[in-house]
Amino acid sequence: MTIPTTTQLRFSQTPSLWGSFFKVMLSRRPKRAPEHTLNTRIEASLTGLRANPRQLADYSTQCALTSGAALPLIYPHLLAMPLHMAMLTHKTFPLALMGLVHVSNRITSHQPIPTDATMELHCRIDGIQQTERGQSFEIQTRVCRDGRTVWQEHSTFLAPSGQRTRGAASAPEVPARPEEPLARWAVAANAGRRYSRVTGDWNPIHVSGWTARLFGYPRAIAHGMWSLGRCAALLQQGDASTGPTVLEARFKRPLMLPGRVALYATGATGPATHFRLAVEPTGEPHIEGRIETGPGVE
Repeated sequence: MTIPTTTQLRFSQTPSLWGSFFKVMLSRRPKRAPEHTLNTRIEASLTGLRANPRQLADYSTQCALTSGAALPLIYPHLLAMPLHMAMLTHKTFPLALMGLVHVSNRITSHQPIPTDATMELHCRIDGIQQTERGQSFEIQTRVCRDGRTVWQEHSTFLAPSGQRTRGAASAPEVPARPEEPLARWAVAANAGRRYSRVTGDWNPIHVSGWTARLFGYPRAIAHGMWSLGRCAALLQQGDASTGPTVLEARFKRPLMLPGRVALYATGATGPATHFRLAVEPTGEPHIEGRIETGPGVE
């Protein structure tokens, strides 16, 4: 049996997101990966990484977070996105990016990361799987300090075979929502553009109605990771956790902009809080998941 080779990408400075998006616009890749490319493996690493204080402050504002001594739970995802895009736009990756659906995320923070920390990033794509709903792959990300993994993430993406997916089947079920939400808020029509300015994620489905319509959406849709960031801020009461934390989420349905949402949470006094971010007034779930903090979550 032939052992597939792994493409290695090594960076000493953050690669350009603009360069990656330019490649996406010019790409003519298929929406389904050919059989002989399913074993594609790509790794990327970045050394000497530090958070940009201005971006960090802007992100905290966008997600209604309280500034603190540690990075917010989801913020390392932003730091890793340029590496993710470098892998996804590399010539060896066989799938078209436009049309991919981010279906689920699992983040594990083993310990707080100081805002001034020097970090290493290690990312990996370990092949593409055939599923009933289409072709699926996972991006694994690790943040290291002094040789130790302090934060890791598993992001699952799907190239749908037909109808658009409504979430990952493997994530835990969420209990029935209580009658009263933890919070309600309005999401402005320009929320996608505001978040794009902070993160550099200028995917056209988030930017405007007319660019979103090019890809089958009637209006622009919110970034799922922004919505998740707002949920985490409310569930953690605005502060980054000081203990080990696991956050799991399924992205169920797009949130059209402008819109209104309500966050429901159950089991807040137990070991894990299950939550649902529902679109109002229909109550359809935008995100479902759980967050758990404590010494036993690792």
